[in-house]
Amino acid sequence: MAVNRTRRQNKSEKATRFLTKKSKELLGLLNKGVFKNSNYYTFYFQKWRSETEYGLIEILGEDANEVKKFKNVTSPRYVTGKETQLTKHMQRTMLTAAAEIEAILSSIKEHGIPEIHESAIPPQVFIAHGGKTAARNKLQDFLAALGITPIIVEEQPSEGRSKDKNVEHYLKQCDCAIILATRGDVDGRTGEFIPRGNILNEVGRCQDIFPNRTVYLLEEGVKFPTNIDEKVWGRFTEESMDKAFIKIAKELRAFGLIRPIKPAG
Repeated sequence: MAVNRTRRQNKSEKATRFLTKKSKELLGLLNKGVFKNSNYYTFYFQKWRSETEYGLIEILGEDANEVKKFKNVTSPRYVTGKETQLTKHMQRTMLTAAAEIEAILSSIKEHGIPEIHESAIPPQVFIAHGGKTAARNKLQDFLAALGITPIIVEEQPSEGRSKDKNVEHYLKQCDCAIILATRGDVDGRTGEFIPRGNILNEVGRCQDIFPNRTVYLLEEGVKFPTNIDEKVWGRFTEESMDKAFIKIAKELRAFGLIRPIKPAG
């Protein structure tokens, strides 16, 4: 089915980005000689291991053989002996983990994510918005009801990233974006309402990363600059978002993120 193929490709690309990043991080830890100090090893490598294991479970599912093998080769073990023996053990564990990640990464690049694991990864949708509103709450609830994870950057951990880097980070983790442009201030030049918050910048970012996978929603009575007006906007009010939800569902089907439901009988 085309929906399955598209979604599988999207998830494979996202998994490749994640594993490539974790592979580079581990190489950096090896180059710094983290394994030469047990305290550094315990903190930095085990932090990397936990993050990577969680990501693998999201990608492949907890019961996948790859996840079980990764857990087996990286789980902390009590080792006795001289300091040089301990250092060699820690280095060997890190090198084995690097080899496992590279093997999983190569398999995904060549074959994609196995279909058996596809359902383990719910689609993620980035929501660009101008602030917390009733419309945003309704949109989040609607996406969750479809089995899709809505991503609001402000509700996610920043892990030390700047605001711009954090937005970019979570955009790249998602499968598509929804622009939710709600009513803000009155434009002193035109007398018309303009969108709330930093939404214009968000539109630009979403168009860069998802040029063909962005849904545009515009509250009634709000105007955008002409360079953005050319998009097909779905209109809504905070009291009624039914038409906007229909548009979202159609677009998500076209993106391969949800399936049509066949009538019973």
